[in-house]
Amino acid sequence: MMGFRDGKAKDTLAKSIRKDFPGHEVINMSIADYKTNNAMTRVERVKRLNPQVVILGFGVNDISIDDEIKPGKFAANLTNIITTLGADKVVLVSPPYIDWIKNPSRPWTRQLQFELVTEHISKQLDVLYVDILHDMANNANLDELLQADGLHFTDQGYNLLEDELIPEIKATLAKHPTLVSN
Repeated sequence: MMGFRDGKAKDTLAKSIRKDFPGHEVINMSIADYKTNNAMTRVERVKRLNPQVVILGFGVNDISIDDEIKPGKFAANLTNIITTLGADKVVLVSPPYIDWIKNPSRPWTRQLQFELVTEHISKQLDVLYVDILHDMANNANLDELLQADGLHFTDQGYNLLEDELIPEIKATLAKHPTLVSN
C-alpha cells in the first residue's frame, strides 16, 4: 500500500483515506518492496495497535519471478497474517494489475494465479475482498492507472483503489465501532 513516485516512497493512499475518514487515526505500516515473507516480521506490531480495520494488500513483489515466492507460501503467509490480526478486521486487496510487457518478471499468468489465491483466502476466511487486478484490467483507461514503468499507480490508479476500498472500510467499521493500512 506504499506508493512510489519520483524515485521515492509516498503515502498517497493513506493520505486520501485520512480525508475520507476524519476522526479516525490512519496509520500506514506498509514498507516499499516488502513481500509477505517480510510482513510476517511486523504482524505482531500491527496487532498491538489494536486496529479496527487493516487494509492488507500484497502481491506486486511476491509475483516477481526474481527471488520467486511460490503461490502456496504466499497463501500460507496471507492466512497467517489474517488469522493473527483477526479476519473480521481485514480488508484484503488482490495484487494489482501490472503491465507484464514492461515488467516481464511479473507475468500475467502469475498475476492471475496470485489473484486467485487472494480471492480463495478471502472466501475461506470470510474476509472482505477488493479485486483491484480485474478492476484495473477491465478499465478502458488502463494506461492512465499506471505510471510509465507499468508497475506503480498514478493518481487515477489510487483513486480507483480508494473508490473500491471506501465501502469495504465502512462495512468493517460498522462491525467494529483507528484505521491501519498495511
